[in-house]
Amino acid sequence: MDDIDHDTQPSMSVHEATQEVLRTDLAIGIGGTVLGYAEAGTALVDVLAVVVGFGLLTGITVAVVEHDAVPGVYPEVAALAAFIVLAGVVAGLMMLSEASVTLILAAVLSGFGVGVIGNRLLYGIVFDVPAYRLRRVRETS
Repeated sequence: MDDIDHDTQPSMSVHEATQEVLRTDLAIGIGGTVLGYAEAGTALVDVLAVVVGFGLLTGITVAVVEHDAVPGVYPEVAALAAFIVLAGVVAGLMMLSEASVTLILAAVLSGFGVGVIGNRLLYGIVFDVPAYRLRRVRETS
């Protein structure tokens, strides 16, 4: 009963794939940012460096993975390595910071959201969405 020919090209156009990536990533980014703010509120100002720093780390990590920037390494492996590094940064922040663990985790969540939004605005609005990401979206459609 399988009428789908898996050898054909995906039916989703580049424009549709780009729109899908923008909607998904912006929803994830806004969700993370809002949830972090909902948890900590204006106390995030006290750990603004964590929000900005983790936002930059997240944006750079997503860009490295999507641009296949590590030659000879599968993007999934690069993503796993980046996740481990980001988790290490979070653990280090919790150990070294005088702020509460809840506040640090809220700042990290907001920073993650800001990083995803920033990356997608740069590589979705200003520049084209990377081909690797478009290919992944078109394959799953």
